[in-house]
Amino acid sequence: MSVMVQDLHFSYATRPVLAGIDLAVEAGEFVALVGVNGCGKSTLLRLVAGLLKPSSGRILLGGTDLAALSRRQVAQRLAVLHQTLPPVPALTVRELVRQGRYPHRGPLGLLWESDSMDEALELAGVTHLADRVLDTLSGGERQRVRLALAVAQNTGILLLDEPTAHLDIRHQLEVLDLVRALREARGLTVVTVLHELDHAARFAERIVALHEGRIWADGRPADVITPALLADVFGVAGRVVVDDLHGTPRCLLDAAI
Repeated sequence: MSVMVQDLHFSYATRPVLAGIDLAVEAGEFVALVGVNGCGKSTLLRLVAGLLKPSSGRILLGGTDLAALSRRQVAQRLAVLHQTLPPVPALTVRELVRQGRYPHRGPLGLLWESDSMDEALELAGVTHLADRVLDTLSGGERQRVRLALAVAQNTGILLLDEPTAHLDIRHQLEVLDLVRALREARGLTVVTVLHELDHAARFAERIVALHEGRIWADGRPADVITPALLADVFGVAGRVVVDDLHGTPRCLLDAAI
């Protein structure tokens, strides 16, 4: 399912955050949003998810204006992976993931709900955790459960807000490998906020760099990840080399400027 953002503006009170954002994400694309803290990455994601209302501009999900959709209709089209789980530590993994089916429940929903939930647990690699209580899970396990919850919604769009935050390196790679595998298995459109430029270059096929509330660059990783990006957007002097194994850009950071 496609995502279209047209001339989007947003302010918190009198403080402008986003200005004139135009972004077209095709169905099945994997797009990473990058930029320094406060540049508007997470705000843009929340606007696309319908969690914030734009000051002006339009957002279309699969060609339908987001403003015309109910919360349930939005949840049938997109799933959001937040940085934290809901505050329900007493729930088991299975009980939490079952909640992902809520947007699709109808009069006969319970007849097929179990199969969909089990598939989500399997795709996210957490079937063995199904009966564990949430507050007994490690950080990496919790992130996989968040993905299972999102997969259970069975949507065409997956939005992720810093899915690797607070994870060690191994779990960062595991989570992003899983996101890529889910995208391929389900044909998902993925838009994710990432802080690690090397991860963005390796896993996303397209990178959108935000700077001071506007799109600074938009394109293939090799075209966006440049010394100019490091200097102008991130304020560091650095070099960009090609990873011999993956053929993607890697950043060598030299100094703050």
